[in-house]
Amino acid sequence: MRFDDILRLCAQNMFRRKSRTILTVLGVIVGCCSIVLMISLGAGVSEQNRVMLKQMGDLNVITVYRPGSDYGTASSTSTSSSGTGSDGEVKLDDDAIASMKNIPGVVGATGQMTIDYPLTVSTDNGRYYTTYVMIDAIDMAESATMGLELTQGESPKRADEVLVGQYFAYQFMDKYRPDGYNMRNQPYDAGDGQVTQCDTSGNCETVPADEAQKPFFDPLKSTITVTLGSTDGSSSGVAGSTGSGTSGGSTGATGSGDGSSGSGSSSANTFKFKPTGILKEDYNKGQATSTGMLLDITQVRAMLAKLDKSTALKGTSYNQAMVKVSDISQVPDVEQQIRDMGFGTTSYEQMRKDLEQQSRFIQLMLGGIGAVSLLVAAIGITNTMVMSVTERTREIGIMKALGCYVRDIRMMFLGEAGAIGFLGGVIGCVLSGVISLGLNLIVLGGFSWEHVRQAIMGGDDVTRLSVIPPWLFVFAILFSMAIGLISGFGPSNKAVKIPALDAIKNEQ
Repeated sequence: MRFDDILRLCAQNMFRRKSRTILTVLGVIVGCCSIVLMISLGAGVSEQNRVMLKQMGDLNVITVYRPGSDYGTASSTSTSSSGTGSDGEVKLDDDAIASMKNIPGVVGATGQMTIDYPLTVSTDNGRYYTTYVMIDAIDMAESATMGLELTQGESPKRADEVLVGQYFAYQFMDKYRPDGYNMRNQPYDAGDGQVTQCDTSGNCETVPADEAQKPFFDPLKSTITVTLGSTDGSSSGVAGSTGSGTSGGSTGATGSGDGSSGSGSSSANTFKFKPTGILKEDYNKGQATSTGMLLDITQVRAMLAKLDKSTALKGTSYNQAMVKVSDISQVPDVEQQIRDMGFGTTSYEQMRKDLEQQSRFIQLMLGGIGAVSLLVAAIGITNTMVMSVTERTREIGIMKALGCYVRDIRMMFLGEAGAIGFLGGVIGCVLSGVISLGLNLIVLGGFSWEHVRQAIMGGDDVTRLSVIPPWLFVFAILFSMAIGLISGFGPSNKAVKIPALDAIKNEQ
């Protein structure tokens, strides 16, 4: 028998019992839909986890901190200029930062410092002011490499230029307004171009970002005055770094009340800066990206030198640093090499691994549930093929008597079983795609062509409930065909083992 003859016989035999064939195919459709949709829901959880991690911060950034210090806290600023101090303690200084830059896979590294003086920050001749702003410092030459993004403006080019956080202006009060009305409430990102803002009574609402309450002034059109030291003439210090924006202990430079770092009226502790850009909020790179100011390390050192010329600034040891890796897959290796240097590290790598493991478990569990439905469909295919062999026993005997090869008879029954699996798989994948699209459109807020595109293609800021990668369709169709072939293998063997004479004598 030629191959096209086998295909023609398969089609004829399948349509001979249309109702039974349709019901069997329907069982495969249900099983295929179940396994595809279940796995797609698990893939949707994975995508949601990735979006969540991306919103939390840059996954390629490793935070490095000194051994013996807790993450996110800072202790005294050291003045050692070498990698290891006299007591054998590893120092996180400029030499250590340079060594980290030489690690394969590292594209940038910078130390972090935080000014930890009592301060007053004001603008518009002192009308708008605040007594708390986080002032961080990094090597500004590494800002682009570290992935610092700007929502407005450009990077600083002069010594008196700085960057401010996305919500920096919301920290200021208006001294000419009565209490309760002298501040603007900071909005919070609600996703999809929406923000949540609250009034002074605590009533909150979600509005489009361009309709949110604006701050009293535009930082890019203002000059910021920073006055270090409290009004009684005392001052604190500078922390080596921050842990995602938290300030640390104090040392560095200390005022003595002799005018070198006195009250706000002294020019020695008053500094003026011109913001040139507004940072996009990213707590993984410090609180300054949200509500603070970001300076270059050389600016901070100059400020400290102005306050206290006796401080050995060139040898400053940081308590924390940021290291940027070119690819997320290299993060574990780079982290291990930094730990081998004697430093502590943190990153989102462990969280990412835990979430991926959780997502895989969910996908396996949901896929297993869907596979049960396909197993039921396999039983249906087996039953259909057994019934087909029983009904066509006389036909099988006649085919053998006419000289038909045993392999052709086996191929005919296997072809019918495989065709049932293939049809069920194709229709099941199409139906799964439609259901997945519908679920995503509901989550995205209803039908529109843009939502249809997002539901199918996804996007950086798009969170889908169901995600069907292309390989899943191919896998589902091949798996359905395999189920059909396996289910039809037993009945086809039974058919070829029937003796020709016995088969011809059969009345069926």
